[in-house]
Amino acid sequence: MSIAENVETEPLSQTHAVSLDIDCLRNETPGVEDHVHLDNAGASLMPWPVVQAQIDHIGLEARLGGYVAEAEREPEKEKLYRRLAGVFGGAKENYAFAASAVDAWNKAFYSVPFSSGDNLVTAFNEYCSNYVAYLHMAERHDIEIRVAPAGVDGRLDAGSVAALVDDRTRLVSLSHVPSSSGQINPVSEVGRMLKGSDVLYLVDACQSVGQLAVHVDEIGCDMMTATGRKFLRGPRGTGFLYAGPRALAKLKPAMLTNQAASWTTAHQYDLRTDARVFEAWERGIAGQLGLAAALGYLRDLGVERATARTQMLAQRLRDGLAAVKGVRPTCPDGASAAIITFQLDGLRPEDIKRSMAGRGFAVQVSSVFHTRLDMEARGIETTVRVSPHYYNSDGDIDAFLTVVEDMTYGHGMPALRTS
Repeated sequence: MSIAENVETEPLSQTHAVSLDIDCLRNETPGVEDHVHLDNAGASLMPWPVVQAQIDHIGLEARLGGYVAEAEREPEKEKLYRRLAGVFGGAKENYAFAASAVDAWNKAFYSVPFSSGDNLVTAFNEYCSNYVAYLHMAERHDIEIRVAPAGVDGRLDAGSVAALVDDRTRLVSLSHVPSSSGQINPVSEVGRMLKGSDVLYLVDACQSVGQLAVHVDEIGCDMMTATGRKFLRGPRGTGFLYAGPRALAKLKPAMLTNQAASWTTAHQYDLRTDARVFEAWERGIAGQLGLAAALGYLRDLGVERATARTQMLAQRLRDGLAAVKGVRPTCPDGASAAIITFQLDGLRPEDIKRSMAGRGFAVQVSSVFHTRLDMEARGIETTVRVSPHYYNSDGDIDAFLTVVEDMTYGHGMPALRTS
């Protein structure tokens, strides 16, 4: 029986939140058998219920064909929207399935009705894909990009965001957690400051859903986007868009499909009024069912319980790295999310990643290309990124720290040292 079928779902205290049956969780996670996976900010390991949901549907497609198989799974497809609303807030009509976080984010962003002379407000630690879209929109519509800078403590201050908003601001767009550090941006505080204004508010929650408790009402955002493959432990090729009532009233969809509108006469169409106006009719049904299974798994496990353990492991890893001589943390002070970045004296991050892979550890490298404004200002070209999740064991963390210490003191890696 899946652990997700056999747990309490009421809110739990911090003490109980970390009391998970880790052996059971790991038995349901086939990927932990042959390596230590610390790249959950890239792509988590899927649990068996998520894998099985996809396998079952692919088998059905093989027997019946894609159209008939989809029709038979219609009730299962609808679970996705109910589960999204159940985990993140809002109503099921406020959610759309997408092929990725970038797909969802682009559909929201490019539907904002900008005009020449308008401006958008973002932050210094914005993600590359989003910022490239800002530059593109600035070229197309002559809008101004306003960037809230880092404070003296290296963090984003909500007041600095609000100070950039004026009567020509059409959008405030922030990443909840940047991809290259463990900062947590004050998205809820910004939401409270924007309350009552006409400004649309878009939050990229790609790196926060699944590792932090995220709720659209608490944030106060009009739009939120995320992927399935990261801390939600869903399939790659899946994502979602939340579009609240104000967004649905104000956005002008950048493109329409036969999912978004009905062709009613030769010269007319009727537009959908819910968030599925942003969906494509053609999609990978196995992926959608897998994402629904991942949300059900997290919901039944207990969001508070899962996220509390993830944060506990992140702090343990962060503290352990800080105690190793030769480790240079590259997260700003106060970073607390389950994304930890660091460098080792005399070693290139790319070489560290390769050596780690050879020893059975999956880590990632973040580069200036991912969050250029932030990393460039701090003189960081590349850095090692590690991102634990609740299914990681204490032994995983201890083994990783042992390997880092071994590398730091030069045991077994002389060929990778730089001059």
